[in-house]
Amino acid sequence: MLGISVYAGLEVSLEKNLNLLETANDYGIKTVFTSLHIPEANERVYLELKDILKRAKELDMQVIADVSKGFINKYNLKEFDIYALRLDFGFTIHEVASYTKNYPFKIQINGSTITRDYLQQLEGLKANFNNIEVGHNYYPRRDTGLSYELFLDRNKVFKDYGLRIMAFIPSRCGKRGPIYDGLPTLECHRDMDPMITAQHLLHSGVDIVVTGDAYISEEEINRLSKIRKNVYSLPFKAFNLSEGEKRILSGIHTNRMDPGEFLIRSQEARSKKNLPIIKKNTIERKKYSITIDNEGYFRYEGELQIMKKNFEADKRVNVVGDASEAAILIDLIKPGDAFALIFDS
Repeated sequence: MLGISVYAGLEVSLEKNLNLLETANDYGIKTVFTSLHIPEANERVYLELKDILKRAKELDMQVIADVSKGFINKYNLKEFDIYALRLDFGFTIHEVASYTKNYPFKIQINGSTITRDYLQQLEGLKANFNNIEVGHNYYPRRDTGLSYELFLDRNKVFKDYGLRIMAFIPSRCGKRGPIYDGLPTLECHRDMDPMITAQHLLHSGVDIVVTGDAYISEEEINRLSKIRKNVYSLPFKAFNLSEGEKRILSGIHTNRMDPGEFLIRSQEARSKKNLPIIKKNTIERKKYSITIDNEGYFRYEGELQIMKKNFEADKRVNVVGDASEAAILIDLIKPGDAFALIFDS
């Protein structure tokens, strides 16, 4: 479900790359993406790659390697111990069809440019669709990433064919040069928390989410490893919480099947109340605010909601946090969906 990127021949040392493999493995991450044709890479790339592939194999990790036509022509790829080849540029559709039938690993086609017509042509060429996966692009230059709408359109086609989909999110540290501006598939993800962007992709038809940047931090890996596919984890900024409010906010919540037109309502929250909820911070309820009804709301005391539009202040409702950074996830939550509120340190 989650993967990291490791790049040989750049400013990150081989030792640091091998340590990154170890760290990711410790957190249960088993997919590694690498590129074999980065223009800025130096002559160390192929020497270091052997050590990276060896260690990945020892850790039972799956390696996805991005390759160009020039690399395939220069090397015997069957000697490389990899899970999948991602074909970047320079390949004819006849070559792609041939690779799916003749190589001992998966062939990833470029999800950001492939259309239904292209897949239909592959069918006509008798390509082995059991060996085909989809790998979206990442976009180093700011403002060039895909729109969410186009991304969904592309993924619908791939799901119609039953294809496994991979896409990228940027890290907030360890950004890869020479641009150092993140490596997202979606432009809207460029400056966002990886914990949020990874979930956004997983709830948008993606099967494997990979951090595109060169050296993600252990803190980010730790946060990513806690993602559960069937629970929306929503980071939020808390506002001076009481012990009673902390208890209500904790654990897993389920959006009611009848949540209200502009609200997410926890069906579990009121049953968690074990202390009085005293009136405080009864300010304007801005969009994506988290609120808990105080004792002034009588039997609704302990009701937990997330706003999906702006509401006026209500003396019976405490504003306990701001989840606006997770807006793209909140907008996806449907009746019956599970969510957890993650205290942002």
